[in-house]
Amino acid sequence: MFRKKVYLNNIFWIFYVMVLFLTVVFLSKQNNEKKSEIIVLNQKINKMELELKNVKSDLVLIPQLKYKAEVLKKKYPSFAKITEVVFRKSQEYDMDPNLIMGLIEIESNFKRFAVSSAGAYGLMQINYKVWKNEFEIDSEKIFEIDYNIDIGIQILKRYLKVAKGDIMKALHLYNNGYLYNNEAYKYKVISTVFSKI
Repeated sequence: MFRKKVYLNNIFWIFYVMVLFLTVVFLSKQNNEKKSEIIVLNQKINKMELELKNVKSDLVLIPQLKYKAEVLKKKYPSFAKITEVVFRKSQEYDMDPNLIMGLIEIESNFKRFAVSSAGAYGLMQINYKVWKNEFEIDSEKIFEIDYNIDIGIQILKRYLKVAKGDIMKALHLYNNGYLYNNEAYKYKVISTVFSKI
């Protein structure tokens, strides 16, 4: 009987030690998982603090940018309007506004009422004869800043699709269509102060 008690007592202690050991292993594993979570959370916090710092530095610039925009509107109202429209339309059509500004500089040098000998009109030199049916162009609106830029970006976007995303080829097509081979044009556009390709 005594042996049986000792035997049972030993089994109890062995079981107790095993449970205790498994509990320690389990808690240790949970502790390691929590440590990993804490490390990840700390990394996220550090990243968010950096982003917040960048946002705060950008916020400081807002009054200065508003002032610059107002001065630009007063001194060069037409150019200010062009930049506003280019930015808005570029966002709408998912295009780089710097590329569009470069294109306008080369096409018309920002002259709203520019007309070429080939029958191209306005800021983006829309060739009325070529595109009038495709875009149902209203000839009375072709010199309007919003309208001209909108049509011009749509044309470039179409050529970009034909060129399978190749900007240089799309620029070549914008200037030449499928008829000519003026290679210098695309390099002029990407070398303007606006373009960043």
